[in-house]
Order: sequence, then structure tokens, then C-alpha cells
Amino acid sequence: MSQTISWMQQHAEVPVAAVGLYLGFIFTVPQMLPKPLNLKLSFAMWNLLLSVFSFMGVTRIVPHLLRTVSQEGFIYSVCEEPTNWYSKGPAGLWMTLFVLSKFPELGDTAFLILRKKPVIFLHWFHHTTVLLYCWHATLVTAAPGIWFAAMNYSVHSVMYFYFFMANIGYSKMMQPLAPFITSIQILQMVGGMTCLITVACMQIFGSMRDCNVDPANWKLGLMMYASYFLLFGWLFIQKYMPKLEPSPVPTKAHEISVLPKVPTFDSQPKLGLAPRMRLLRSVSLGF
Repeated sequence: MSQTISWMQQHAEVPVAAVGLYLGFIFTVPQMLPKPLNLKLSFAMWNLLLSVFSFMGVTRIVPHLLRTVSQEGFIYSVCEEPTNWYSKGPAGLWMTLFVLSKFPELGDTAFLILRKKPVIFLHWFHHTTVLLYCWHATLVTAAPGIWFAAMNYSVHSVMYFYFFMANIGYSKMMQPLAPFITSIQILQMVGGMTCLITVACMQIFGSMRDCNVDPANWKLGLMMYASYFLLFGWLFIQKYMPKLEPSPVPTKAHEISVLPKVPTFDSQPKLGLAPRMRLLRSVSLGF
């Protein structure tokens, strides 16, 4: 992992260039693409690959983290220099793969655009900021990074499997899992904020010696996780919370006028704007 960090320190332009190309692709290709490409099966296999990869990451990172927390405590896990406990061996390898995986994960968006599916703000904002933050966290060897990897691997192993199943014809069967996936994404943001607030408290009320984490990194991370918490929370409210219909205003009997019923020739019920938007959003998330 040390050689990887050294290379990344010499090439800080790589994630910036990747994000620039990524955003350019998002905002130009949809206008140039005449019709959607039939990539449903390819997209399904892509999600299966990412799900298996994430699950392997869970098996390498989560046990190592839990064992350390049980032996050394939570404060140690968010403050101790990574080179002392997780930058080598299998954990070090899968931490490196976690950071580098943020580049191929941009392919989620490419599939959506090539299939002419809508890409919401949360989708591309999440991908770009995660990539930049993970690169920075690796450069400064931020201790809480192993928590971020453990949570993200865990969520992605479930989420990508959901998208795989939905794209091979089991969307109705998997639909009840959708609120659960958004919920664990929100819990992931709570976990990230908890780690970084702990670091902040240790530095503000203690000293850098007590928790030697780069101050810029925990501040950037806290802003990032807080924004995700708000955006994913709002997404959950829009998609899964029941919407209250306004109560009808009572009218006096003498104010009610009976109008003749106008016949209609539209025999097919139309899908309202709100249901259409919910349907579009339900297929646009691939983070």
C-alpha cells in the first residue's frame, strides 16, 4: 500500500481528470445519442461483478476492523495511524482496491446514459465526491478510512445484487428491498459522521497527538457525509413516505352548484406526473 500511496501523491491530477471527463460525458452524450442501446444484460452482469467484488471486500475488511475494535477500542480505530494496523496484508490490499474501485464505479452512470435513463443530481454528485475524497484520504492516510470502506463494501454488496436481480427479470420480487437499501445507505452516512465527529472532538478537546488525523480530511469528510445524509434522507421521503392529501374545504349547502357531467372520450387512464417521476427515479440510482 505504501507504493500505491507514493504513486498517488505524485499524481493528484488523476482523480480531477477523471471527474472532468465523467461530468463531460454526463452533460454531452445524452444529446448526441439518437436512441437507447440495449445493454440490459450487460448492465446486469456489471452489477453482479460489483456485488461479488464488494462481498469479497467485506470478508477481508470487516473481520479485521471488528477484531481491532474489540481488542483496542473504537477510538483507536478512528485515530491510530493506519500503517500500524491495516495498511499491510489482505486488509491493506483491499483498502487499496476500495479506493481504486471508485474509478470503474463511474461505469454505473455510463450504462444509465447509454440506455437513456435519467441521471439525478444525487447520483453523479455522490460518484464524483466519493472518488475525490477517497483519493485525498489515501494521500493523508486517514485512520477512519477503514470504517468507510467496511460500510461501503457492505452496502454495495447488497445494493449491486439488487440491481442485478432487477435487471434479469426479478424487479417485482426485489422491489420490497428498495426501502431497506436506501435505509442502510442513510445508516452508512450516520456511521461516517459518527467516526468523523469523534475525530473532531478528540482534536478540539484533546490534541493532535491523541488523534493524528489530517484536519482538512475530517472536515471535508464530515461535509460530504452530512450532504449525503440530507440527500438520501430526502430521497427516502420522496419515494417511500406516504403523501398526505389536503383535506377538502367544507362548503355550505347553498354554495354547492350541480354542474352537468361532461362526457369524456379518453378511455385509457393516464399516468400522472408524480407516478412517472417516481418510476424514473426508481431506475436511475446506481451508486
